[in-house]
Amino acid sequence: MAPKERFTEEILLDCAFEMVKKNGIDSVNARDLAKELGCSTKPIFRVFASMDDLKYAIYERASKLYNERMFQGLHESSFLGMGLAYINFAREEKKLFELLFLSNKYKISSFSDLLNDVENQGIIAIISKLTGLTQTSAKTLFIDIWLTTHGIATMCATNTCDLDSSEIESILKDVFEGVKQKLLNGENK
Repeated sequence: MAPKERFTEEILLDCAFEMVKKNGIDSVNARDLAKELGCSTKPIFRVFASMDDLKYAIYERASKLYNERMFQGLHESSFLGMGLAYINFAREEKKLFELLFLSNKYKISSFSDLLNDVENQGIIAIISKLTGLTQTSAKTLFIDIWLTTHGIATMCATNTCDLDSSEIESILKDVFEGVKQKLLNGENK
């Protein structure tokens, strides 16, 4: 019977994921990962065909964690909860936020792709239902809030935001209500 493999995909991915959380995606290379695990590079390439494959698996795991946080935020406080969860993700998981949203490694090709994403279309539908706005106006509200939220999150991820959570929540509420009211007034003319 063959000996049990000591370094499984899960073990390798866990270690590499922790490396990314601490030092970013560029910190992951075969030599440093092997050193962290206390092995040669052979087990890494037995499981992953290339470092690009490993890095994509890390990206997928980061994306899954991000989506879990967004889903939790949605259930805690609807659309506002998602915005706050996005900002908290940037604050708490700076290197993962950088990987997902501030790097050229795995990015959306355009803002239109972001808007047309199936999940975001669902969020726009929720906004329309919650606010009474048309789909077109709900899309405008989504864009304005997303850009505001992304700006704050980026500042948090890069350690340039000194606003506390209550100030951030107040800003998001004000922008949401202000844009919503402007759009409702425009629709009722």
